[in-house]
Amino acid sequence: MALTEVIVLIPEERVGDFYRVVGAWMGGANLVDESNVGRGRRRNNPSSTPLVLSNSSRYYPLHRHLANVSKDTKSYEMSFDEITTVMGDRLPKSAEDHRAWWANTESHSQALAWISAGWKVDGVDLVGRLIHFTRPK
Repeated sequence: MALTEVIVLIPEERVGDFYRVVGAWMGGANLVDESNVGRGRRRNNPSSTPLVLSNSSRYYPLHRHLANVSKDTKSYEMSFDEITTVMGDRLPKSAEDHRAWWANTESHSQALAWISAGWKVDGVDLVGRLIHFTRPK
C-alpha cells in the first residue's frame, strides 16, 4: 500500500477534536458519547455508559491482553516489543518518540485499548522502551 504524508495545521483549541476524529477513523473505536465532538478532549467518561473499543481496532489485541491480566495484579509493565507481539503489528513511530502518544485520553483509540480494559498508563520510558500500567483506584 502506498503511503502519503500529510501535514495538517490545526488551531490548538481543536487538536482534541482532530485526534478524536482521526483516531476513530483509523482505529475503529466506538466513541460512546458522540455529543462531545467539538468540545475538545474528554478526560473522563461523565455518563454511566462504559467505554467500548471496537474489536476491529488495531489496538483490540492489546485491549484483550490487558483485560485478561489477573484482577489481583495492580501494576503491569510491557516492553514495546511485547506490545507489538501482542498486537501483531508495529506501533506507530509517534509511540516510540512522543510521551504524549501514551496519554490516558479517551478520545484516542490506543488509549481506549488500556482504559476500557481497566488500566491507565502510569509511566513511559522511551529510552528503555517500557510502558508501566496501573489499575485506577
